[in-house]
Amino acid sequence: MSHRKHTPAIICLRIFSLLIFVSGLCSVTFSKSQVIPGDQVFVDNFPEELKDKRLGLVINHTAVLPDGTPLAEALLQKGIRVRAIFSPEHGFKGIREGGANIADDRWNSIKVFSLYGNTRRPTTEQMREIDAFVYDIQDVGTRFYTYITTLKYVLEAAAPAGLPVYVLDRPNPAGGNIIEGPILQAEFESYIGALPIPIRYGLTAGELAQMMKGEGWVPTEADLHVVKMTGWQRHLVWEDTGLPWIPTSPNIPTAQSALVYAGTGLLGGIILNQGLGTQEPFLIFGSPWMTPLKVLQSLPAEALQGIKLEIVEYTPHAIPGKTSSPPYKDRRCRGLRIHITEGGQFHAVHFALALIDTLKKLYPDKIYQESQSLSLMFGTGELAHYLRGDISYSQLLENMHKDEILFRRQRRPYLLY
Repeated sequence: MSHRKHTPAIICLRIFSLLIFVSGLCSVTFSKSQVIPGDQVFVDNFPEELKDKRLGLVINHTAVLPDGTPLAEALLQKGIRVRAIFSPEHGFKGIREGGANIADDRWNSIKVFSLYGNTRRPTTEQMREIDAFVYDIQDVGTRFYTYITTLKYVLEAAAPAGLPVYVLDRPNPAGGNIIEGPILQAEFESYIGALPIPIRYGLTAGELAQMMKGEGWVPTEADLHVVKMTGWQRHLVWEDTGLPWIPTSPNIPTAQSALVYAGTGLLGGIILNQGLGTQEPFLIFGSPWMTPLKVLQSLPAEALQGIKLEIVEYTPHAIPGKTSSPPYKDRRCRGLRIHITEGGQFHAVHFALALIDTLKKLYPDKIYQESQSLSLMFGTGELAHYLRGDISYSQLLENMHKDEILFRRQRRPYLLY
């Protein structure tokens, strides 16, 4: 029988792990997967050059090995010096509502610096505590999801400080083949869209980090190291990986939510409820004024590749920690639910645009009001121009298609799989 002693830090992580995985906040089953993510590769083959270094982990609750062991615990068990933790939007535990300001904290004896509070970049003072960054956060593959902005800011801060950044690669849950949406224009750059890439860019975090450096979007002297996965292929969506899904944020509870988010995430900008305030965010959408059957009959067949739609009625409510004020709060909504039948065939952005075009024809006075947030998410002003009648739907799609072709060519040198 083993009598190995655990440090207080490890015991605390064990308790935190149990709270996350047993309480139902992350209802997952850990089993053997065909994909071995970069964090497992990193732990199994820990870089010799880091063995006596002080690490700053850029992580949240998704930094978990396939067997359910949190990365920080696995490193502490190996005697690795974890000196600091840096957490993104939604916090270290991933339970804070989007946009909520998060203060610095402490996890047992380890400092937790919030990168979504008083600062969104590691400071010079914070970086004196560490010798290297290790980034391990599960992303969803959508430009307007802020974890990739955090990655960009870490690379920008680390370069002048001379600190290496190790990106532990993870699958893109939407796969690596489909590219959708316009390339973000500089005038629409913000924290929710900080890179000139399409809405759905089809890269892993490691590939995207390499592209940031190669294209000069971060300092080219950045000391970047990507720890590759094994077993991942570009056509795989999350269900194909065999890995358990851990909700990446309060309103992305399932891999299906992550897959549709690139499209239905846009719908709030046209005064539609997109499932916020329900248990199925981004998988359902509707409003009090919508007639679902009419919408369903009017949608073009090509927009429905890989999915089926079901007519539903629901009432959005405020949900503490998820959504305090969803569109049409406490009002009965009629809408549609997305059932994914073939994830690798589903084009989320094109579906959303076909839906918006259908709603514009059916309800021209209902679906749009001036919304800067819509343009920030879309990455250009063209969707707003279309909704105002300044350009045609075909012109919107044509311009977007040109960007998709351009980006597919531009990203080619950075593909790792």
